[in-house]
Amino acid sequence: MSITPSPTPPPKDTAEGAESSGYASTSSVRAAWLKATGGGETRTGSSAPLWAVLVLAIVSVAGMGGLYYHARGLSSQLDQVNGELRKAVEAQTYHGEVLQQIADRLDLADARDEELKGQVAQTQTRLGSAQSELQRTRQQTTQTTLAAAELARQQREAQEAAQQLASQLGQLQQEQVTTKGSVGNLSTDIAGVRGDVKSTKDDLAATRSELQRVIGDLGVQSDLVAHNRTELDELKLRGERDYIEFNLRRSDRIQRVGNLRLELKRTDPKKQKYTVNLVVDDKTVEKKDKNVYEPVQFYQEGFRAPTEIVVNKIERDRITGYISSPKKKEDRAPMQRS
Repeated sequence: MSITPSPTPPPKDTAEGAESSGYASTSSVRAAWLKATGGGETRTGSSAPLWAVLVLAIVSVAGMGGLYYHARGLSSQLDQVNGELRKAVEAQTYHGEVLQQIADRLDLADARDEELKGQVAQTQTRLGSAQSELQRTRQQTTQTTLAAAELARQQREAQEAAQQLASQLGQLQQEQVTTKGSVGNLSTDIAGVRGDVKSTKDDLAATRSELQRVIGDLGVQSDLVAHNRTELDELKLRGERDYIEFNLRRSDRIQRVGNLRLELKRTDPKKQKYTVNLVVDDKTVEKKDKNVYEPVQFYQEGFRAPTEIVVNKIERDRITGYISSPKKKEDRAPMQRS
């Protein structure tokens, strides 16, 4: 963008200025000459008076001087006008350069504006991508939070289960300590019983030829085991323990035998094994895969010696045998499990 300065009008004609000035001109000198010479006519044989010539000369000189001074005034005015004109031209040139600079800056601003528009478009595109990525990140964060909550719940459940197991383990350890103490007491009692048996060995020699002693399922020395009714009658005659016979069938109900309740779960006549549940002192104990003639031992509350179940016949869905329990109640003994 460029701006062309407008042309400056030329100065007025110097002749017009001369006519309008207050100094004498050539026409005024001529008029004075004509007046002095009588209208320009000359008389024959006479000449113009001297004073007229002098007047004319003075007027001419005065007119020339006036013209000179007037010409100098016009020249000074012309120089002044030319200087102002040059200043105006220089000002217009400067203004044109300023306008050109402004135009260049506007062009540069337009170019910068276009560049900024492109950058804004790119920024908007990147912003859209960033928003999409942020949305995906939020979804992943939500999923991670849910997974962390689920993991924390599982950890809490695992800790609760571990605490329960630790509590059960502590109870089992306590029962084990109690059982060890009871076993120690039983060992002492067994030693005493063995002494008593040794002292009456001669009296029971005939009967013991038919009866046998075995170790029960609790690892305690059992009383004499009867294999048939005759041997059981001999044990009853001794009067050392109480004996109750039973014929237990497999059914959906628990059967009462003395102060016990028994439930036959299954039998295996081929292998001569059986499984039975017994309820004693409001506790249910499972005796699993026991053999025929094996003393199944357990403790009742108030008895130091164990109570025994001996099965001497195993059939399909039925077992027969007897329960041997001590007569004398002593210190309380814990319930033992097989």
